[in-house]
Amino acid sequence: MKYFAVSAYFDKPFYIIFSLLCILIVLPILISCSGHDKTTPQTTDNKSQHQPQHFNSPPLILSILPVESPGAMYERFVPLKYYLEGVLKRQVIIKVAKDYETAIKEIGEGHSHLAFLDPAAYCEARAKYKNKVIPLVSPIGKDGATSRSVIVVKANSGIERIIDLKGKRLALGNKQSSFSYLIPLAMLNEVRLGTGDFAGMDFLQQEDRVALSVLIGYHDVGAISESVAKKYTNDGLKIIKASEAIPSFILCGTGSLQDQVKSEIVKALESLKDKTILSPIEKDIAGFTSALDRDFDVIRVMIKNLTGKDYVEYAPQTVKFAVLPLYSPIALYNRYDPLMRYLSQKTGYEFKLVIPRDFEDFMQIVKDGRADFSYQNPYIFALIDKEIDIKPLVTTIGEDKLSDEHAEPGDKFRGVIITRHDSAIKDIKDLRNKKVLITSPKSAGGYLSQRITLMENGIDTDKDMKIIDAKRQENVIFGVYRGEADAGFVREAALVVWKDAVDMKQIRILAKTKYLPNWPVAQCSIRNPSLGIKVMRLLVELKDNEILKAAKIKGFKPANEAELEALKRY
Repeated sequence: MKYFAVSAYFDKPFYIIFSLLCILIVLPILISCSGHDKTTPQTTDNKSQHQPQHFNSPPLILSILPVESPGAMYERFVPLKYYLEGVLKRQVIIKVAKDYETAIKEIGEGHSHLAFLDPAAYCEARAKYKNKVIPLVSPIGKDGATSRSVIVVKANSGIERIIDLKGKRLALGNKQSSFSYLIPLAMLNEVRLGTGDFAGMDFLQQEDRVALSVLIGYHDVGAISESVAKKYTNDGLKIIKASEAIPSFILCGTGSLQDQVKSEIVKALESLKDKTILSPIEKDIAGFTSALDRDFDVIRVMIKNLTGKDYVEYAPQTVKFAVLPLYSPIALYNRYDPLMRYLSQKTGYEFKLVIPRDFEDFMQIVKDGRADFSYQNPYIFALIDKEIDIKPLVTTIGEDKLSDEHAEPGDKFRGVIITRHDSAIKDIKDLRNKKVLITSPKSAGGYLSQRITLMENGIDTDKDMKIIDAKRQENVIFGVYRGEADAGFVREAALVVWKDAVDMKQIRILAKTKYLPNWPVAQCSIRNPSLGIKVMRLLVELKDNEILKAAKIKGFKPANEAELEALKRY
């Protein structure tokens, strides 16, 4: 049975009713199968447009993941096949892999010369086969990365937000997919939803199947790539949550491929701007750029957080820069990886991010000496500095925007105390004997600032209320929204970061705290003191608007050690 016939033509109105009827019949079978399409189709139109050529060099086999049906995937890459044949003067054979596992094995063992892999599949391949899988190029859009993972529902389902998905039936793609498995689970985890919170969960292997299953109501919610979701929006598919953007795939080569051939392929793709070749692959692709293995460290962090598999590698001379995980790994990489590349370029050392699981993991990494530099809230800096000697270099100026018009003032930030809009709590004195969610006992904006404010009003957070550690800023917001606690402590800017996840009309700010000094960058290792001096100078002098904009900051200034020292008494 060739399932691709349904999804390949679904976007044509004539076939919509036929497709839906077919899916109703075959969907239960699809759920239990992994897709065993044995052939790669080749259309008559493609043959007629290009005359057969005779090449002296042996053919290159290009493997493609079955993100959609084999027929659809083949058609997407045919124009690129002919382009590469014209440039390289050798035949290119498209091979749509049976599944993700097969694609990974074939490129790793050299049965395919080239492979377009999903970022998570690439990380799996690289972890298993090491340098037998070489990154070549990844696609870019007009704004950089080209794709997002999205959570989708049927337009008239009544589901408006990701936080409301508990108890629904969930359709995912493949377990080795970034866009239909890894990133969606990370987004769900951010709103405290695990796989056990759903009435049912099925892996449909191909993203078209996920979209169609949601449209016919077999599943309430699905996870797919944005490019596939857009094909079905006119048919009633609705996106309720999108991830941060990452490259949609990576073209990698087998390690045995000659360096000259790899260079020719990279050069050919970097110079490719023809939309008639690029658009079939993915609508928003503007071209290709050289890919580095470090480009996909963010995916490795997500794999580690979700599965425990640690694929992140650091060379012996790599400078490790640990960042407190206030936001998701993708958000943190988008913010701070440009800064790491800037420091790498200016110092001659490779700087790479270290993204811990949570606040406690961050503190342990720094105290164990597994980071050379750290970026954290001022309270955590003070707590660590009590135990080991770390040196503050700079503090942040304007770390977060509260809105497009207003930013937190300069080098300071503050916390807020929140309740539900319909709560009977009207004053901070009403918090006595109440259940309160906090970001962490080590959070400056999500605990310390509120604790200081309450102490000044005669309220002891340890004795006068029940404190619950929610671990993350968003967990506090969601918990208050759901009525799981009477109040919550968060950083003020967190309400803006998560404004699309919950109905903020149901959240009321009970009180705002005093301002605290902003986040410091510290040197944790004494193995290279001169590097710390250089990093401090580079950060203070940093004026590159693109790097600052990505980090959502205005800049850095030399640290005021006295301000940070004062926090040690709490």
